Amino acid sequence: MHRRLSYDSLTMTQHNLAFITGHARGSEPLDAVLLAQVERFAASGRKNIVVVMDTFPNLEEATIAALQGLLRRASELDARVTCVALEERVATMLRSITFSHTMNIISRVDELPGAA
Repeated sequence: MHRRLSYDSLTMTQHNLAFITGHARGSEPLDAVLLAQVERFAASGRKNIVVVMDTFPNLEEATIAALQGLLRRASELDARVTCVALEERVATMLRSITFSHTMNIISRVDELPGAA
């Protein structure tokens, strides 16, 4: 039996964990939003970054480029990136992008490091 974890239970026990979604506000470019988020989280000590792939509206070329920028910047900041990809086709696509070796890809939230 798998235990269900809520966002609140994770943030209460994992003070160095942060979640990134694929939502940009207004006309702000996605790459700028992702970079700002990873920099803000790393500066506040949240070095375990979880990217929730199912919240991204699409996986077009601009989205892939934005993810590559996020991975590059996270690596520079010594932050660890985990992508939650519920669909195998998304996980396969993630494995093919530049800097994919710097991230962990999981399909369930209970696979987060230290969350199970």
